Amino acid sequence: TLQGLPCPAANAIVADLGGTVKLPGVYCTASGIGVTGTLTLDGNGDPNANFVFQAGTSLTTAGNIVLINGAQAKNVYWVLGSSGTLGTASQWQGNVIALTSITMVTNATLNG
Repeated sequence: TLQGLPCPAANAIVADLGGTVKLPGVYCTASGIGVTGTLTLDGNGDPNANFVFQAGTSLTTAGNIVLINGAQAKNVYWVLGSSGTLGTASQWQGNVIALTSITMVTNATLNG
């Protein structure tokens, strides 16, 4: 169901998400998602705000997720066409759903 949600063209992921702020919605790429640095998810005052990140392939992190303005980890979804790797010391938020595998490297944390 999450993979089939429509993704607005304005929410296409074209670069590393580190250093950006995202509002609730569906974000997508046909390839992989990279997060180096901090990605801030802004719930815009809604504790039920959903964030869905759809990747055709993988997720690779060397960063952190910060939740603000009501955003909650239980409402964040990372939907991966292959594998996810949460890099060393990444502090990750959300639910990782991967077709192949999920790897958490040394001192990585996941709250979802």
